[in-house]
Amino acid sequence: MKMKKMLAFAVSAAMACASVAHADDSKPRVAALFTQTVTQGSWDMAGFSAFKSMATKEGFSSSYLEHTTYESAPSVLRQLASDGVKLIIAHSSGYSAAIKEVAPSFPNTQFVLYSYEGSTNNLPNYSAWSVDWDEYGFVLGVLAAAASKTGHIAVISGEPIPSAERTVQFIKKGAAYVNPKVVVDSAYVGSFTDVARAKEIATGAIARGADFVIPAADTADAGIQQAADEEGVLTIGSYTDQAKSFPNSIMTSTVMNFDKSYADIGKHFVDHQLGNRIVTENLSTSGWTLSRPFAHVDKGVQDKVFKVVDELKAGKIKIEE
Repeated sequence: MKMKKMLAFAVSAAMACASVAHADDSKPRVAALFTQTVTQGSWDMAGFSAFKSMATKEGFSSSYLEHTTYESAPSVLRQLASDGVKLIIAHSSGYSAAIKEVAPSFPNTQFVLYSYEGSTNNLPNYSAWSVDWDEYGFVLGVLAAAASKTGHIAVISGEPIPSAERTVQFIKKGAAYVNPKVVVDSAYVGSFTDVARAKEIATGAIARGADFVIPAADTADAGIQQAADEEGVLTIGSYTDQAKSFPNSIMTSTVMNFDKSYADIGKHFVDHQLGNRIVTENLSTSGWTLSRPFAHVDKGVQDKVFKVVDELKAGKIKIEE
């Protein structure tokens, strides 16, 4: 009970501070939830930037909460909706269960999840902008296997949330599409922020023969990329172009089009088009892409990867088969 009271107080305090900065009550109030700080890493930082741009463009009164755990999310969502927030965006697939629990009690608030969702449970006030993590993972597997000289790659994720599990599954499929004999190590850090543990796991995978490590642990990605840099193997940047951070080891970066997705969310809210819908973000919708040119590999690797990308866009490759 004490923890619940403390949580409610913390959320109320955060919203109170936000209302001071946005005193115009005539503007619709919107809020976003993030699992970490919005000043580090790539996933939350880039998502926050897109959220802020959307709120400014649409003239919303905005606020946000950092370090919102999946366990605390139901209480946080209830507090925000009770406080009059009309649009709440949760920036992780791990918030799905909390939204489905809370949304039925607040029909006048629209809840939106960005990352991955399989079903809105027919809730009229729940929508999702769902990245096609199957496609995303498949392409990561293709590029890693295409670049690997040992035929041994590794993927290191943060926590086993739905999007991460699907990504790992399809990384293995994509790698096998290029090299049926490829070896794929996979592991979870157990955290999105433990850089030291991520580096330790990556170093172990490299010692076992992996010459390409795929980071999928957000802030903890830095540990994986550091290990690649120090051990002389390849890696990628995640969600934004990170080539300048580790120029000796990053071959390319996945670049999520957060601005496009969040702009769509804001426009659909203004147009009263939210509710019981899932919008898929993929290569064909320009939901994400890969940075070019590839570094540290010959042009043939880039050509091979983008041939697969083009075939995926054209529907010539059925990754579920």
